[in-house]
Amino acid sequence: MRKFVALVFAAGALALPVAPPAGAETLGNILFGRPLEPGLLVIVMRPTYHGDEDRIPSIYRYPSPETVARAQNEIASDPVLREALVRRNIQPQNVLAVQTAASGGKIIYAR
Repeated sequence: MRKFVALVFAAGALALPVAPPAGAETLGNILFGRPLEPGLLVIVMRPTYHGDEDRIPSIYRYPSPETVARAQNEIASDPVLREALVRRNIQPQNVLAVQTAASGGKIIYAR
């Protein structure tokens, strides 16, 4: 009988929804660290690394001059993107393309 009561209490305690307190670390932040800028991903393409050919679309691997010009204009007009590049030691002239993700975040392709 004691085991049954202990089991019922344990099951009840596990069934309660537990919300993390505000400002608490999530598991992703604990494992991978806090992102520098939420909603911003910087992909640095290296010519010697061949693992990204399948994941990076060719329009960003080999951008047209118009794509590079659009990216340069977007970097010049957005101070948040400029600061993100400065923190990562990426020169603005090395940005090849800027893509807006479906979530509204930005993906910056740089060399």
